[in-house]
Amino acid sequence: MFRFLSATITVLALALSALTLSTPALSAAAQDAEVGKDYEITIETEEDNQYVGAYGQVRIGATVVNVPNAKVAEKYHIKITAISQNQYSGNMQASCEFELIDGDRKGMCLPAP
Repeated sequence: MFRFLSATITVLALALSALTLSTPALSAAAQDAEVGKDYEITIETEEDNQYVGAYGQVRIGATVVNVPNAKVAEKYHIKITAISQNQYSGNMQASCEFELIDGDRKGMCLPAP
């Protein structure tokens, strides 16, 4: 029984390592955002909060970016200026400068409270 379990674990470990080695580098969306870097994002969800108003939201890794008055599927060029923890949700939230791609909207993202 012990041989069977150890053989099974070994085979699974080898399969996992082979999968990991054959997987291409992580996309920008899978990596956490970094201060000072530029990103092109596509808004994934829309929210409306009584305190900050309407905004579009996207995640860069574990970091949340909130763009005021953004709509789902809009594309933005952003530059991360700071990252801090949102005291209400506990999520890491980016402050950034944004510009609508193929549009004229510019401004500042909603920073973490």
